Amino acid sequence: MTLHSGSSIRIGPRRSKLGALIKSGGAGSVYLLPDDAHSVAKIYHERVDPPSYTDRIEAMLELRPHLPDQVEGGKRYVQIAWPHAVVRDERGRFAGFTMPALDVKSTSELEQVLQERQARAAGLPVGLGAKVTLAANLSAVLAALHAQHHYVVDLKPVNLRFYRASLYIALLDCDGFSIQGQGKRFSAPQVTPDYLAPEFQVRKLGPAGEETQDRFALAVVVFQLLNFGIHPYSGRPASDRVPTDIPARIRERYYAYGLRAHRMMTPSPVSAHAAIPPELRQLFDRAFGKDGEERPSASEWSRALRSYAQPSSGRLVVCARNREHQHYASQSCASCVRADLIAKTARDAKPRPKPNPRPEPMHGRRGPVSAVTAAQMAQMQAQLTRMQAQTTQAVAQAQRPGWRRGTGAPAASSLWSSRIGMAVRVGMAVALPWSFARIAQFVQGLYAQLLPRSGAAALDGWMNAILMTLLGVGFLAACGMFMLVLPRMLKNR
Repeated sequence: MTLHSGSSIRIGPRRSKLGALIKSGGAGSVYLLPDDAHSVAKIYHERVDPPSYTDRIEAMLELRPHLPDQVEGGKRYVQIAWPHAVVRDERGRFAGFTMPALDVKSTSELEQVLQERQARAAGLPVGLGAKVTLAANLSAVLAALHAQHHYVVDLKPVNLRFYRASLYIALLDCDGFSIQGQGKRFSAPQVTPDYLAPEFQVRKLGPAGEETQDRFALAVVVFQLLNFGIHPYSGRPASDRVPTDIPARIRERYYAYGLRAHRMMTPSPVSAHAAIPPELRQLFDRAFGKDGEERPSASEWSRALRSYAQPSSGRLVVCARNREHQHYASQSCASCVRADLIAKTARDAKPRPKPNPRPEPMHGRRGPVSAVTAAQMAQMQAQLTRMQAQTTQAVAQAQRPGWRRGTGAPAASSLWSSRIGMAVRVGMAVALPWSFARIAQFVQGLYAQLLPRSGAAALDGWMNAILMTLLGVGFLAACGMFMLVLPRMLKNR
């Protein structure tokens, strides 16, 4: 039977109904309870075999961690969504459990606060004081969980949430943790390589190593909180033999931020590890050292960080240069140093404007010459070479008589064309003057016959001058036609 909103359920000895659906995940769905405003019910999907969770939930009910809800300013903050009671359907079959109602909308992922730019965009705190407080609260929650021998195992910032108003940590999906039962452990096989201890990078994580795994992952998260989100196994390699991925660096223990410098890794230039007090740096050296048994416990981290998180201790002070920054007493402000370094790097990396080259003038064209690529220049050079070769060949052929391909005889058509052209030019040179003279004589005689002799002496001279001028112009035009145009026509034919 599939349960949904409105379905009848049994919570211990009392009966109830499922209210509105809040969210649905891979394992189950969470519903409001109309008769209990401080609790919600998680109902497992049938496909995940709910009976397999029965013993796990009963073990969680028997060994509850001591993490009471925090109340500040009349507001209640649930630190851990731990089961309250078993939920069964009307037939008495196991269906899920009830847990405290946590206001998820007032929380944010711890991942968002690690990077300053992302935190500012989300309206989250960016100062060192808030991050030290978050680290102390996370350590305290894990210490209470470890006291009952329960372990998160897959501990990483994206799986952790905190209240924006109070900075308390809120642990969700606790039924996926490694749970200690009465003589039996319910493991949590899910891990993330970037937060997995070195010894478990080479061998499988078993129940005996789950607490040491939690200690390692906690140290990584605390390091990121106190050091601008930088992973402790990031940095600059001194050799190409250093792996580039984080899991491989964890396996080979390339930790570059210890009190003793690593010979194969140098820290990130924007790291704040040098401004962290030696007390905390020694804890990090133990957490990332060769001996996994020396890793600080969650309670040890909680005590050390709580002394810095308390404003009355005076171990954290406000920066005199920027009131938004805080730094450890007797230490320089790492946020100011980092901001100056980033600003200097941005100025040095900013490209300087290049002067525009003066365009060379082009004949018969205005404006600058467009740039051409090397490939276009090579193509233009090849075309120019081919044109020069063709021109040279044409000139050579024009300077010698035409030869038939494969024979040694001159081309007959070219020879006869040149002879005909020469004969025409000679004939025209003789015929034009003679023709002009005959035409002039004929026109003069016709003019004398048409006009009477008397009274025409003055007009006769004037008309004769006009006629001779027109005949001269015609003669010159005919000479130009026959001497220039006709030879070109014969040549191009």
